[in-house]
Amino acid sequence: MEWQEHYRSRLVSPAEAVSHVKSGDIVAIPIFGPTTLPPALWDRRDSLRDVTLRLLAPSTDPGWLKPGAEQHFNIEYEVYIGDFGRFVMDEKRATYLPNLFSLGFKPWDERPDFKQKADVVFVTVSPPNKHGYVHFGAHNWTKRDYVRRTPLVIAEVDPTLIDVFGDVHVHVSELDYIVEYSPPAFTRENFEALVAPLPPDRAAGFRALLDEISVSRLAPLAGVIGAVSPQDVRNFFGLVEPPEYAKTIAGYLETLIPDRCTLQIGTGEPGRMMPNLGVLDNKHDLGLHTELGSPGYGRLVEGGVITGKYKTLHPNKAVAAAWSGCDDKDLEIIDSNPKFELYEPSHVLSFRTLSQLDNYVTINNAIAVDLLGQVNSESVFGGRMINGNGGQPELAMAGSFSRGGRSIILLPSTALGGSVSRVVAQHEQGAMITVVRHFVDYVVTEYGIASLMGKNHRQRAEELISVAHPDFRAELRAQAQSLWWP
Repeated sequence: MEWQEHYRSRLVSPAEAVSHVKSGDIVAIPIFGPTTLPPALWDRRDSLRDVTLRLLAPSTDPGWLKPGAEQHFNIEYEVYIGDFGRFVMDEKRATYLPNLFSLGFKPWDERPDFKQKADVVFVTVSPPNKHGYVHFGAHNWTKRDYVRRTPLVIAEVDPTLIDVFGDVHVHVSELDYIVEYSPPAFTRENFEALVAPLPPDRAAGFRALLDEISVSRLAPLAGVIGAVSPQDVRNFFGLVEPPEYAKTIAGYLETLIPDRCTLQIGTGEPGRMMPNLGVLDNKHDLGLHTELGSPGYGRLVEGGVITGKYKTLHPNKAVAAAWSGCDDKDLEIIDSNPKFELYEPSHVLSFRTLSQLDNYVTINNAIAVDLLGQVNSESVFGGRMINGNGGQPELAMAGSFSRGGRSIILLPSTALGGSVSRVVAQHEQGAMITVVRHFVDYVVTEYGIASLMGKNHRQRAEELISVAHPDFRAELRAQAQSLWWP
């Protein structure tokens, strides 16, 4: 059968596509999922029971995140929770699947009796090329891994996806049902429809944005407006002056990045601010091997700062699992540009892959660090989970193990307007440790650089107290004395 015939034979409406979901199924909807399929599945709720939705950072809700849908849908977050769906975790109506990107599919592939495989996956794909292959656009993530393993694949074709390079394609013969969708032109009316259901203060913040940028410039964010804050969007477009603490951290970080190294930068704050704060501008022949993007990557590749010339794996290419996190100017540069390549996160973040990178400098963010160097990037106030592990565990370890590499954690010294120290003697009961102390090399705050590798518990405590906010150092020192000195 020619691929065009297969494509036509599998082309259905959203309602027909989701009619193949059965009670008891696990349905995976990776990040930046389809537009038409979730509402169609929600419309079928009365005919379904006990469907588990495996979500990665959802940005819209057809109804299943709200109370009352539990008899039809169970919510399970994978890897990232995100702002939009966090309230479901807070209300204990959702659970979390602590997969690593590198290990998430290991039980699928190696354990025939594994029962938690997804039965159905919803993905967004590009139109097929002349050979019948589609890709997943800038937001690649786990989609191909799911398509290759899931019994029922339902794809929504979106012609607005940017063209990308790398090992990202699947053939249309791997898609079981296909729905075509062309996003309408993004107008003020579309914008109002998206912000109207939001809390009044957040909706007002988005409306105020239109005094600073055109509504058309917001089009790439249309699918995630519910999942981000107006402040996030201002940061995305470079409309906000970075805080002073971030500028100071940038100055310290610059001293830790050698020429010709290969970099990874986490997309949280303050890490995502670093490229546009000039940390890399005076470096030479950097490489990029990263989980996802940060604003400024496109400019740095185009400007010859990131060349990949000395990379020991994927030389001369900027490599990621997704370009999510890059700004609109970066995405214009990345579109149809073979200097940028995407691969599945099971490749990008595999230890087999990362072990091949020499001079690998990994830069990640933290919510809090204790005086032994244990990093919490997932929870606050003890066990309240607000995010997920993402690729941080693998990347922090990779920087530490890499020949010539470094593992760096960034964080401001305080939270809640300076009333709480982020450098703590011990994490609160229930706090989630994202990176164990063995793989934390440097910790950077606006008060300096703490160097931890090769140091004992007392020396680590002294290093970390030196980069804590001065208002908390005496208390931290007293706590350290009681914990680790006679």
